[in-house]
Amino acid sequence: MLIDIQKIRQLLEYLRWRSKYKHIMNSHSVKVLSFEDSWKKIIEERCSVSRYGDGELRMMLLGDHGATFEVNSKRLADELREIIKADKNNLLVCLPNVYSGMAMMKFDARVIWMGEVSRLFPKYCQYLNGDYHYGDAFITRPYHDYVSNSQTTKKRFELIKKLWNARPVLIVEGRLTRFGVGNDLLSNASTVDRILCPEINAFEKFDDIYSIVKKYIDVTATEDLLVLLALGPTATVMAAKLSQNLNIQAIDIGHLDIEYEWFRLHTNKKIQIEGKYVNEARGPKYIEGEIDYTYLKSIYSTVS
Repeated sequence: MLIDIQKIRQLLEYLRWRSKYKHIMNSHSVKVLSFEDSWKKIIEERCSVSRYGDGELRMMLLGDHGATFEVNSKRLADELREIIKADKNNLLVCLPNVYSGMAMMKFDARVIWMGEVSRLFPKYCQYLNGDYHYGDAFITRPYHDYVSNSQTTKKRFELIKKLWNARPVLIVEGRLTRFGVGNDLLSNASTVDRILCPEINAFEKFDDIYSIVKKYIDVTATEDLLVLLALGPTATVMAAKLSQNLNIQAIDIGHLDIEYEWFRLHTNKKIQIEGKYVNEARGPKYIEGEIDYTYLKSIYSTVS
């Protein structure tokens, strides 16, 4: 009989954090919209989105964030603490939907988030607004961490794609992200342009990136523009700034494209995708892949 060491470790972690997690959740109330309600609000109200995952919450505390795509910075922490107050017009601030139960999540994901909440919630709860209905930060992760059939996941992606239907899209992404390249995720957008940024530590170039995005908006004067940001924690801050200062709908879109690739491959592992940077993959984060002319033609500018 083979012993699955990984499953034993997960079970021990679950037992370690279960009681503390339940105590915290019974003592605090955090209102988070469902996945579907979050997307309906974004689509119908044309609001921008700033998401807080484990990395952003850790960075807000200037703690050991454990991420691979951003260094800690006082300015970044200050910005994250300001945005999470959720007092900006037409901006939906999103938190992980793990505060009222995680019944639909896979066991390993539940264990991870029980530990995250147990360790960090007492530190960051002081920054939360108890009267605010946060969006679900997992809106960009409709597949990997959930127990659901392919038809349910397919419907989730179909709902998401309504956001950019027949709209011009500007993607602000890491140099190797290549959001929507090689699949049909953005096939219903009217146009797609890109600004390429450093794939790690993009916040160090925040002002440069913002200036180029503003220049693009000023030069193109495109009506109904949608900005999709795939830049880790930098996207959390950038979405708020573009929404507030330029009145542009900007979405911190995170790992949605990689989730779509994993869904298409029907994989339950966080594997590499050829030609795309996958920061959560084990082993190499990037493996070479073919680059087509359509992608190269879509590049408006590059922030070195």
